[in-house]
Amino acid sequence: MQYLAALGGGSGIEYEILKTNPILEAFGNAKTLRNDNSSRFGKLIEIHFSETGKISGAQIQTFLLEKSRVVQCTEGERSYHILCMIVKKIKKVYLQFLLQYIDARE
Repeated sequence: MQYLAALGGGSGIEYEILKTNPILEAFGNAKTLRNDNSSRFGKLIEIHFSETGKISGAQIQTFLLEKSRVVQCTEGERSYHILCMIVKKIKKVYLQFLLQYIDARE
């Protein structure tokens, strides 16, 4: 993908396509026993080119998402990164709320 982006001619869309990867990984990758960033889905990226050979767009299809990982994981493994990110953020916000509550009571 980065090679195609480098050849793409600089319309900016190449980099927009590349920026989808971390989002897809957050929703489709998880920590397993063998890999901290294991892909638990497949993806097909169809790149569209203009008549001049520049990248003009893309279509991304995902498939085979390991749905069972949402509700159950093997010991030592985790659910999808996005769920862990949400829980981590909720914990942080809740802790800040508790600290403010304690300060207000003192």
